[in-house]
Amino acid sequence: MRRIVNSLFTLFFVILFCLNSNVKAYTTKYYSEAKLLEKSDIIKGDTKGDLMLEETLQRQDLVIIIARLYSEEKRAQSMTGKLEFKDVDNKAYYRPFIIWAAEKGIMEGKSDKIFGVGDDVTVLQLETILLRILGYEEEAKNSDLIVTLSDSLGLNEGINSRNSDSIKRGELSKMIINALNIERKGSTIKLKDVLNLDIK
Repeated sequence: MRRIVNSLFTLFFVILFCLNSNVKAYTTKYYSEAKLLEKSDIIKGDTKGDLMLEETLQRQDLVIIIARLYSEEKRAQSMTGKLEFKDVDNKAYYRPFIIWAAEKGIMEGKSDKIFGVGDDVTVLQLETILLRILGYEEEAKNSDLIVTLSDSLGLNEGINSRNSDSIKRGELSKMIINALNIERKGSTIKLKDVLNLDIK
């Protein structure tokens, strides 16, 4: 009996070690990209400085990150106007950011009446948004083109998740850095220079 208990304890600690190793490897994998974005105030950590790279990202939080990418956080924060989305509370901190994103044509709701507050952002959704920012608005209307174009541009380089998977903050950082180093459609200027971001 004691031997069985000892074996179970050993198995438990082996599993725990493997899980911790996977999280550490994941966090380290995208750490440099995340730190570049943190330096430009595009993504921010918690009160302890943790960038939470292993956590998934929700749609209402993504609009804030995109506003920072454009260096328009203050402008977005002051936006007012009417929204048709029934799941966006009038007093929610992210409401003006959603108005801003809708005005720019960067991010749409999951339907005419639902934005998707509380829902995770998928890899495909982020690809769509970044393609719009890169000037591929028409191509971003076709899901098949989104996948093909993202592959050819290198937008999802270094990302192993499927398009339907929820994206994690680390993967988000990697894809944004990828996008910033891609030339905008019809131009020889990279997106980071179009947005006037000093990211090496």
